[in-house]
Amino acid sequence: MAKNYAITDENSPYRFYYDQMCTKMKRLGRLNLFKRDQEIPDDDVTLDQVMEDLVIYGTPEQVAAKIQTLREQVGPFGEIVYAGLEWVDPTLARRSMELMAKEVMPILQSA
Repeated sequence: MAKNYAITDENSPYRFYYDQMCTKMKRLGRLNLFKRDQEIPDDDVTLDQVMEDLVIYGTPEQVAAKIQTLREQVGPFGEIVYAGLEWVDPTLARRSMELMAKEVMPILQSA
């Protein structure tokens, strides 16, 4: 369910946001913002790849592990911003934020 809401559902607010951003950045010649390797041609930057690289989703344990991996890749950071985009499903969005606060953050704080 988390992957569907975050990544695959055509009504995903995250999909909508990153589709808009990719379109704008392509028009501005700035798709490099979404590239892990700057040598990748712009035509190889896809919405699906951007979504997988930038949207963190899963169980609380999976989310905590992904955030820990991100920290290992980029180094320590003092805070993380939870992007609560347009709440297509308010109940699901609220539950996601509760899980982040009550289950994910304690895992990260103990790591």
